[in-house]
Amino acid sequence: MRVNIKVTRITLTPSLRTYIKDKLVRPLEKLLKKDDAAMLNIELELTTRHHKKGKVWRAETNLSVGRKLLRAEHFGEDPHEVIDLVEEEITRELKRFKSKRQTITRRGGRLVKDRLRRIKKK
Repeated sequence: MRVNIKVTRITLTPSLRTYIKDKLVRPLEKLLKKDDAAMLNIELELTTRHHKKGKVWRAETNLSVGRKLLRAEHFGEDPHEVIDLVEEEITRELKRFKSKRQTITRRGGRLVKDRLRRIKKK
């Protein structure tokens, strides 16, 4: 999986980079297969320079798995909080996408098996 990290209006400290890798990249790598062509784009942004309180942090992730794009975006008061919220949402979307893909594969297998049974009966 290829990973791109982009920050806006802040500097990316090594501690923040390791937090992003630990909270976002590693759990998603565990869910994805090694042969899946996946690309993860992460953007962390301080939305304003002069406000210090409130939801001034924004995190956005775009995960491309094949031709499918999974996206999550959250606003919050702390960069760590925003990263945690985005991780929960993108993980939920990836699990849903994978289960849907498995369901379609199983449904196709059932159809083939049913047709083979009908051919044997004749």
